[in-house]
Amino acid sequence: EQRKNNFFLLIVDENLDVRHGTNHETISGSTLVENIRLRLTHEAEKRVLALIRSVNDSATDIAVFSLRAHGFLSKAPIKRDRVNKELAPLWLKRFPSSEFGDLGGNSDTEKLSETTDDVELLPYIL
Repeated sequence: EQRKNNFFLLIVDENLDVRHGTNHETISGSTLVENIRLRLTHEAEKRVLALIRSVNDSATDIAVFSLRAHGFLSKAPIKRDRVNKELAPLWLKRFPSSEFGDLGGNSDTEKLSETTDDVELLPYIL
């Protein structure tokens, strides 16, 4: 409730290894994200950008991920100085500057880059 106006970025691996007691299984991260999105209110879901991270990058796989989540990230390593360049287009597609507000700067990517000091990262591991 206290974060009702915040925006959220979920980056979820496609293959999640989970343990139930002594049993181990792999579940689909994109299916999990789809279920989470269906449980959120419309207003809450509008503030979420959910991306699936996977080595599976065929056109078919990416299409499935895009149906269940908002997009796809390759599992290839991203250098620290390239993170904004990788995420900014996905963020701005989901949250256009006309809806996200005027953040200053000359371009949408610059606007997003200038706000990184205001981002609160709260990792959650299942």
